[in-house]
Amino acid sequence: MYVRLLFAGLVLFGAQAQAQNLMLFGASPSYSQMGKLSNKWAYSFNASSVIDAFDQTVEGKFFPATHTHFVVQGLGVYQINKQWTLGVGAGYGRHNIFWLRENEPRLLAQTTYQHKVGKWIFTHRARYESRHPINLKTGVRSSADIGRYQVWATLPLYDPAKQKKGYFLSASNEAFLYFKGATNGPVSSRNGSIFSENWTHLGGGYNTGNTRIEAAYCFQALVRNKPQDYRFFNLLQLNIYHTINWHDVQYWWYF
Repeated sequence: MYVRLLFAGLVLFGAQAQAQNLMLFGASPSYSQMGKLSNKWAYSFNASSVIDAFDQTVEGKFFPATHTHFVVQGLGVYQINKQWTLGVGAGYGRHNIFWLRENEPRLLAQTTYQHKVGKWIFTHRARYESRHPINLKTGVRSSADIGRYQVWATLPLYDPAKQKKGYFLSASNEAFLYFKGATNGPVSSRNGSIFSENWTHLGGGYNTGNTRIEAAYCFQALVRNKPQDYRFFNLLQLNIYHTINWHDVQYWWYF
């Protein structure tokens, strides 16, 4: 069941392979920090970047290598119990879509649920984002309402009951639901159906106790314009998850 869920997005977009006209390759480093503020309250901070590493020409149109995205976000997190959390916060994105630049404030609200199946640890995250991109060329502002559902699976390759350090494997899939798309440019615009973007990731790394270091492959697919052309992004990820004053790190939260 999990394998089917993990690759559902790939199957959906793969069925539209004939519409593909843009395949990108790049890198995406990210840093996440989580810390306890009290028994129930915590915070999380994340900074991520996406780099398109290669120039290419597709159907006579030139697409330059560029730093396409930089996003930071922070959340206040209330831990209901060891399985459920609620979070609210804000974020900010700087986007450069082939020299069309947009800045994007965001408001965030989410809930996460975590459980185990055998040795696997599953984290489910449902998030709502109110995005407000600003087209820096035209000065026009717009807004978008987007839902995101992510399921993340982690397999520690050691016994967490006996030790806090060791190697792990991970996999995730995230679907984006565009309830309302922005209309002032390509950022956060809805060009296809309500489900028109999907991210899948496979990786592994090492848990030092308070810090998890992970290398991964991420495949991003989205409908990028009104004619229903697709953009596929193949990314090499380096992810760092650092925990401060949170001793029960074996719950493997991904905020």
